[in-house]
Amino acid sequence: MSPKAQVIQGRPATREQRHSTVSLWAMVVVVLLAVTGCATIPLHGNVGKSDPIGPRNSSVNISLQQFSPVDGASPESIIRGFIDSGTGISDDFQVARQYLTPALAQSWAPDKRTLVYKDTFAVTPSTDAQTFELKLDLVSTVDAAGVLTPAKGNSSELLRMKMVQVDGQWRISEAPDGVILTEANFQTLYAPVSLYFYDPSFTYGVPDVRWLAGRTSRTATSIVKAMLNGPAPYLQGAVVSAFPAGIALERDSVPVNNGQAQVGLTAQQLLATSTEQRQQMNAQLLTTFQKSLNTITEVQFLADDRSVDMGGNGDAVSHMIIDNPVPPTQIALAQKNLVSFDGTKIAPIAGVDPVADLDPSAPAISYSGKNFAFLSGPGNQIYTVSANQQPALALSGVALTPPSFAPNGWLWSAAGDGSGLVLAINPNGGGKLGTPVMMTIPWLVGQEVSTFRVSRDGTRALVISAANGVSKVSITGIFKSGDVPKELTAPIRLPHTGSPTLGVWAGDSSVAIMAPSASKPVIIEVLDLAASPVEMDELKGVQWISAGSGVRNVHAQTATEFYTNVGNYWEVDAKEIQQGSFAG
Repeated sequence: MSPKAQVIQGRPATREQRHSTVSLWAMVVVVLLAVTGCATIPLHGNVGKSDPIGPRNSSVNISLQQFSPVDGASPESIIRGFIDSGTGISDDFQVARQYLTPALAQSWAPDKRTLVYKDTFAVTPSTDAQTFELKLDLVSTVDAAGVLTPAKGNSSELLRMKMVQVDGQWRISEAPDGVILTEANFQTLYAPVSLYFYDPSFTYGVPDVRWLAGRTSRTATSIVKAMLNGPAPYLQGAVVSAFPAGIALERDSVPVNNGQAQVGLTAQQLLATSTEQRQQMNAQLLTTFQKSLNTITEVQFLADDRSVDMGGNGDAVSHMIIDNPVPPTQIALAQKNLVSFDGTKIAPIAGVDPVADLDPSAPAISYSGKNFAFLSGPGNQIYTVSANQQPALALSGVALTPPSFAPNGWLWSAAGDGSGLVLAINPNGGGKLGTPVMMTIPWLVGQEVSTFRVSRDGTRALVISAANGVSKVSITGIFKSGDVPKELTAPIRLPHTGSPTLGVWAGDSSVAIMAPSASKPVIIEVLDLAASPVEMDELKGVQWISAGSGVRNVHAQTATEFYTNVGNYWEVDAKEIQQGSFAG
């Protein structure tokens, strides 16, 4: 493995979004507010008059106009002014605090929760004359851990705020903790940041996307604090951190001088680490900084304001492999037999006998390029095969999903019968199949799974399922003991359009999904944890997709033609193959 793998660039292809509506898709995943030194807008505490609270050092290079309360303003106007002032990240919401009583201005915690809503909200009196209700059309909710949950359907949120008069002026005395932002303001004020954690083998870097206040002097501090707090819930148990449990910043600041981030950590925990562990900590944090900020090129760890020993050149650990590239050659079917396709040439696979009698479909290839798998017949069996060996039955189940190889060679599938069964097997045991691992996943029970694809770092899986006519696109973490899979974590859901059934990974944080059709126009949608969805040009009769690294390397396949997207149109690459698939 290359110590520093980069994204493989495919053919250039600009994708145009069909819908320009601002999407909080990337927040699906995970939004960091609680750890940003910059807060959000207040929703809780007591109201009154108070001296301004000193602003934190969190200047943001974005400003949205805010207005202080005017004398004689009605309770509704005070509430609306308070909400509208929630954009005051740069001065720790000094204007927003003016709408609160002194007690509430001191006590509410704007970083506990963020509600993102559509356009407008209603304020109405409650049964209590001094209590008012706010009704929001909710887009998403961000919890204190920074995890965003998209709202389901036409969800709304009802909030209550209590008013009192302070020196003859209405002020908010009680409100829920947190911030309320419009969809547009959220995307203006915040930007995605990928924190990188290790896979359990300390080989691959796994992105954990959060949203931080954009262009703030405290962004480096926020990144470090987020990393020390560990991964998002759906990744817990699937990834590991080089930073020891309980370690923390000595001060609430990470200065950056001439490209060097000076990270002062609690001395006892830092000095107890080995040189190798510090090197891994450095690789983890530096990778995160370099992917998110263009101002940091070096990390210095400090204990009691003194540099710690990082070892010599001989102690250096390998860089994290991020955006793990897939080999350029795809496996495909031609006249019901396995072939390889490198983008120009179709060739039989050396040493692999014909498999047409097994009625193969949905072929898969391992990252090593030495093992192959396919569904057989009606899709209740998966066979594996390699050079100079006969096909072997690997997995059995009802309506199995297309087989998927993990980077470590394990082969995965899931049952589509609503049983919640997920299966995995190691086909690399010296030419012999291992014992299948069968897991019943509670959150998949009752779901008809149509796609189960392991990510290119081996720690996550893309799952597409449906129940009662409602499709779900999910990403789950894979918990393992050594190499052996044990369970899947509670997933995050990805907002999408339509009713997709088929999907593949298109990068370390992006997937391509679609609803296949033999005769109707099909739109492939690319979902990214750190960006808005992209809908590719529609193409009639698409029944299969494959993806290399990045949106520029997504391929659509009909029953007779293999397409590459070039610019704003699809171009035929081949006609003799079906169901081409990259490794994974």
